[in-house]
Amino acid sequence: MINKERLVENFINMAKISSPSLKEREVADYIKKQLEEIGLEVIEDNAGEKFNGNAGNVIGILRAPGKKKVLLSAHMDTVLPCDKVNPIIENGIIKSDGTTVLGGDDKAGIANIIEAIRVIKENNIEHPEIIVVCSIAEEIGLLGAKEFNIEKYSPDYSFILDSSGKPGAGIVQTPFSAKGTIKIIGKPAHAGIAPENGINALTVAAHAITKLRLGRIDSETTSNIGMVRGGEAVNIVMPEVTLHYEARSFSGEKLDNLLKETNDIFENISKEFGAQFENGVTKGYSGYHFNEDEEILSYFKKACENVGIEYSTKSTGGGSDSNVYNEKGFKALTLAIGMTKVHTKEEYIEIEDMVNTTKLVVELLKEIA
Repeated sequence: MINKERLVENFINMAKISSPSLKEREVADYIKKQLEEIGLEVIEDNAGEKFNGNAGNVIGILRAPGKKKVLLSAHMDTVLPCDKVNPIIENGIIKSDGTTVLGGDDKAGIANIIEAIRVIKENNIEHPEIIVVCSIAEEIGLLGAKEFNIEKYSPDYSFILDSSGKPGAGIVQTPFSAKGTIKIIGKPAHAGIAPENGINALTVAAHAITKLRLGRIDSETTSNIGMVRGGEAVNIVMPEVTLHYEARSFSGEKLDNLLKETNDIFENISKEFGAQFENGVTKGYSGYHFNEDEEILSYFKKACENVGIEYSTKSTGGGSDSNVYNEKGFKALTLAIGMTKVHTKEEYIEIEDMVNTTKLVVELLKEIA
């Protein structure tokens, strides 16, 4: 029932289109044309305008009056480098030529959704109302999902095709997150003539960092300083330093406690040295956790059984558009689709996994109809 050649060709066509975050215009137009050809009502919202992007979320609707509503989603943007992607098929695997990412994250998810709906239409399969959302700017903070008016469409269930791992795995737990900058403002002075007249911002930061909990804090919580920037010249006592910080935890309470602890350390050490401290860390997406008896999981499990794919659940340390939709009160489950080594030039996906993911989507729609 799945047209493997058509599925692969469609994915490769999209993979070749450069679509970094907020520059999704060309791939958005390609997807709109595909959805219109299938017979969906297609619109594009204005999500990109808020962030100076050149495209909005692409939304397609396949009506089924009186039926339940199912949202299927994947994001259009990819991480860099994504210009001049050259997909190669080798031994049943699609990969790039090694100079760019492949873009399976998340164009494979879009290809799966489009092929599944084609199969539904071609075979006159009974289906729920289907809402397709191809979102923008997922990779830089789930921006498209945050701007998408999910309340307007009110899906009963949402499935986000955007995780590594074999098809059949559903993401039932994701972390709460926070990130931003921490700035220490010291006092400049000539480093060779009068260093005692200055306050070295890096020294202040270093003393604070020795007291922080960083890395893997416990089984639920991580914390990291990923970038440090500061200084004006080698002969000037460093007047300012900015630290780029993030933290995640499956426990919202643990994250709150960690953020307070981190703030207090920097605040106290800064006072001790006579420096100033600016905390620009803000909370991002909220985590979620599904119990095994959730109805959305029962549909997914049954779909896996129907097509002979092993069902499993897992947690992940990353976020996806599901985090936004769950926070807004709409049940959303992220599905693994087989993408591997994402965000690297070694990224690849097995064609068999693409076919199996598409089968699962078709079966999910049949089960919920």
